[in-house]
Amino acid sequence: MASTSVGGLLFSSAALIAALSLSAEGFVALSSQTSLARSSSSYAPASASHSSPSALYNRQARRKDKKKKKRSSLLIEDDDEPASSSNSQTFQKQEPILLGGGEIGFDSDVGESKIPVATSASSSSPSKSKLEQELSGERIQEDGIVGESVTSAASVSDMPLEPGMMQPDVTTIVTDPDTGIARIQQGKYVMDKVTGKAVILSSLGPEYRLAQMFPGVPPEVREKYRFDWKTVTVPEMVEQLKQACTVPLKNSETGKEWLGIPPFPQISNPAVDFVLANRDYLGHRMQKTLGRLKLRSQSQFKKEEAAELRELWKHFLLLEDHISAPFRQMVLNAESVVGPNFGNLDMKSYCNGELYERTANYLVLKSMVAHWEKKYNDAMELEALPDDEGAFMAQLYTGDPKRYLPDPPIIFRLAEVSRITSMAQQMVKAFVDEEELFSDLPAEVKFIESALSIKGGTALRQYMLEEFCPNENVDPASLREGLKRLYQQMFNMQIDPYGDLTMTLWNLCVATSVGTDEARDPYEEYIANAKGTSYENNPGFFQTYTFNHDKNSLVRFLDSSKTIEKGTAGSTEDVTRQIQGEAMQLLGFSFGGGGSPNPATRSAETQTKQKDYVVPEDRAIGRPHMMGWLDLLGEDEELTGASKEEFEADKWEEVKS
Repeated sequence: MASTSVGGLLFSSAALIAALSLSAEGFVALSSQTSLARSSSSYAPASASHSSPSALYNRQARRKDKKKKKRSSLLIEDDDEPASSSNSQTFQKQEPILLGGGEIGFDSDVGESKIPVATSASSSSPSKSKLEQELSGERIQEDGIVGESVTSAASVSDMPLEPGMMQPDVTTIVTDPDTGIARIQQGKYVMDKVTGKAVILSSLGPEYRLAQMFPGVPPEVREKYRFDWKTVTVPEMVEQLKQACTVPLKNSETGKEWLGIPPFPQISNPAVDFVLANRDYLGHRMQKTLGRLKLRSQSQFKKEEAAELRELWKHFLLLEDHISAPFRQMVLNAESVVGPNFGNLDMKSYCNGELYERTANYLVLKSMVAHWEKKYNDAMELEALPDDEGAFMAQLYTGDPKRYLPDPPIIFRLAEVSRITSMAQQMVKAFVDEEELFSDLPAEVKFIESALSIKGGTALRQYMLEEFCPNENVDPASLREGLKRLYQQMFNMQIDPYGDLTMTLWNLCVATSVGTDEARDPYEEYIANAKGTSYENNPGFFQTYTFNHDKNSLVRFLDSSKTIEKGTAGSTEDVTRQIQGEAMQLLGFSFGGGGSPNPATRSAETQTKQKDYVVPEDRAIGRPHMMGWLDLLGEDEELTGASKEEFEADKWEEVKS
């Protein structure tokens, strides 16, 4: 089928079940009589009188059958329904397409869902499989790891709850008792960094909560602070932001007064108003620009200027966190609604509610579809890669690297990912089809659904101007601004699983702005290195440099390893042999008494005697060596201001034999 793209949109219209050759029917018996028993809260598999057991409930039979017959197809079929060529043709016609869900995500022949939902494990079954946990909306349970669910990502860095432990109210940092490493433990509520407490949603009513979700300012405040986008420059925006954030300060001990940016975590109302008035013009591009300007000043050894830019940069990040906190809380609440009801197509039974709640539910559903479509595309690519040495590197960088863990806390195989993706698409379609749920959502949110079915930027803008805006009674400029403000709220969500939909929103923002004054981007020359690599012709340039590295560091290990020429990794056997030898030496193991010691056991005296490291030319690429400007701010560069943490390994010394 033809691909669907708008200015580089994420979703394409490639067939979803090319490997499975069917859609919803791939998960139940191949029978036209199969149906789902619908209730207000859950879905049960079709009864045996109408069809054979579904693939979800005949795992044991499939294992036995696989031993007898090797199947070339990835399709999991029921044992009593052999696939025929005619059936394959019928199923091929009913392939869902990757468009982010909704009605546009399916061929017209696809009817209601026939995907069974995993029910509670019986007493005879000791535990659920990973797929069953996902299908029931639960997180995958793995020791020491926070596994993924259909609406949230897995994390190997977060600290899971111990049995019987209560989830904290807000996210906290705890020390892992096994390793002594500080790890994040996710809480039930989003923490407002300004107050240090859980976000409080307004008690004045749903209209006020919607205003928290999509915040703005009164017209007179907007008029006072709003940029003139036709002429404004980056230095002007930075200076105006700095002025808005500057307030009178006083030292309570000495009585000294001055003007400056409030200390963390304090903020001022004028700063919040300024950011809200220009939310669509600031956002992540201002974040990147401030970071680059700070590094530029450091690289020129302008310490005071670098310190001021760093202070403004961190304060702006705090403002963004504070402003987006209610939005993130509402989305977190929506995750707890959508996840446990995965597979339930009676959307009104759990996705109904106030406008802000339904908006959050839709964004979670749409993000879920975008996330699982990305995983599906990765699984398809991995399936297509040949199992030989030439595809070694492609296999490494394709898909979620957490699949390489000994017991992966994720779903990544094509057959299982396809199943979840198809169900997620049908849930979005069911939500959109319910007029009571979807019809009154904010215009910028509704535009996402219809825009993803339009091919080409010109056609998209024509649809926006001639159909969508008149039908929704919204001005095109207001719609474009709303899209950018929604994008900035989504940008402050965690990348996984919200990053895919967020990038699609940005592509929509770019595509709809073509031919307007809003297409102007003064940030580009600061963050894209579009004007060369020197201080004179690139206002965002900063000089990088190479470092001295310990003899046993990973950098030296990689520098000294065999050069990979012309994009090939060479013989897998050669690479494996080299990695085994050099990595073992890197880790401090001795081979015949000649191995290098572990870096952790090297004394300071030995390190000082080490000569400057000569960086290979192909990596140095003409850069200077050991300029030292990254240490210019010294202790001021510490993020927390706390004393430097000491580790037991810092006290180790090399044992002299």
